[in-house]
Amino acid sequence: MQVRLALLADHANVSVEGKLNIFGIFDRIGAPELPFVHPLMHLVLRFEAHPAERDRAHKVEIKLHDPDGATIFEIGGEIVPRGGPPGQPVASNQILAINNLQLSKSGEHTVVVFVDHDLKAELPLHVERITLPGRPPAPHQA
Repeated sequence: MQVRLALLADHANVSVEGKLNIFGIFDRIGAPELPFVHPLMHLVLRFEAHPAERDRAHKVEIKLHDPDGATIFEIGGEIVPRGGPPGQPVASNQILAINNLQLSKSGEHTVVVFVDHDLKAELPLHVERITLPGRPPAPHQA
């Protein structure tokens, strides 16, 4: 099974017709202070399974690592590709809402996606401190 699409967005959904709708794709977060709680983001994944992988459970693990490599978010589950025309790949859109994610460090974070213990996707997420207009800069924290 492959990951054909992996991104972070403000919002995503799948329409009644099966269309994947994505709004506000990003790979950077500006934080006025650290630690910072990001209220809501969506991890959008599109898996594609070979016909031989149909109707078999595949273990999926998703982790977010901080710049030092520590895991700050982790979730796992299974996906079972079903449906589609015989002999054709089976695609599956998955949207994971991540609420109130605490980010403690600035720098390059990485979202990693494993399928059956095999690394299938890496997404960068750069967290940087910003100064909001009309507010003094927050003191630097190491």
